[in-house]
Amino acid sequence: MRNKNVSGACRPKKYIVSNVVFIIIGIIMAVYIVSLVIPILWAIMASFKDTYDFSQNPFSFPDTIEWGNYSYAFSQLQVEVWIYSTQKLVSYNYFNMFLYSMIYSVGTTVMGLFMNYITAYPVAKYKFFGRKFLYNFAIMMMIIPVVGNLSASLYVRRVLHIYDNLWLHIITASGGFGFNFVLLYGAIKRLSWSYAESAFLDGAGHFTVMFRIYLPLIMPLMLGLFMLGFVGSSNDYSTILTYLPSTPNLAYGVFTFDQFAVAKRHTTPQILAAFILLAIPTVILWSITQRFVMGSMVVGGLKE
Repeated sequence: MRNKNVSGACRPKKYIVSNVVFIIIGIIMAVYIVSLVIPILWAIMASFKDTYDFSQNPFSFPDTIEWGNYSYAFSQLQVEVWIYSTQKLVSYNYFNMFLYSMIYSVGTTVMGLFMNYITAYPVAKYKFFGRKFLYNFAIMMMIIPVVGNLSASLYVRRVLHIYDNLWLHIITASGGFGFNFVLLYGAIKRLSWSYAESAFLDGAGHFTVMFRIYLPLIMPLMLGLFMLGFVGSSNDYSTILTYLPSTPNLAYGVFTFDQFAVAKRHTTPQILAAFILLAIPTVILWSITQRFVMGSMVVGGLKE
């Protein structure tokens, strides 16, 4: 009886400590979210200011809406690239760079997730020699930094004629390991193997089970990883500058727009407008796919 009273007396204290911890974590997360949202809202607000209004009151609401910043940024988002294969100087506008952004972002992200999935699935669901080594190797590749291989990578790509080839770059730039491999491995690992056994009894093969049963079960996770990869690829201008100079994307166009801001006398509101134009495709894609990304994984239908 005494033990019950002691445990009952300690229980409220335990709940108080846990509630305090959750409140502190909630406050920290709220402050972090606000710190991310405020710069975005300020950039949108400042992009509608004229030069004088921005110089006088950079943190106030615009006196008048200056739509000309967006039309100017849209017209000036042009890149001239020297094509070595044709020996010609080609000019790319917003729509050309938008097309290359979509091809590069979607292609590299989808190809990367495909390679991660076909690597994570057998490691998670099949027992074979070297299984633990592959998983440990994936973890090791994330821990050990690989630096100083840019010159070697450029040389190999030039020898194999992969350099400055968008389609070959999409195919060869993806690997089966990385952080996405670890996430997919954990998600597939916790799914019951009874799904596969039931499918095998109905005559399904291993590839059918892999792509028509387990892949739909982790599709919300795949869509979430796709959005993260798409955002990272669409904002990546360094890879384009290094490996694909003949196919500039929007991020590369905004990069050059910002680099030549002083020479071409671009104002800060115009530069911010260019960054907003860069973010529009990502916002549209997120608006379309967010109901699928936020969907919960349904794991049911079997009686264990």
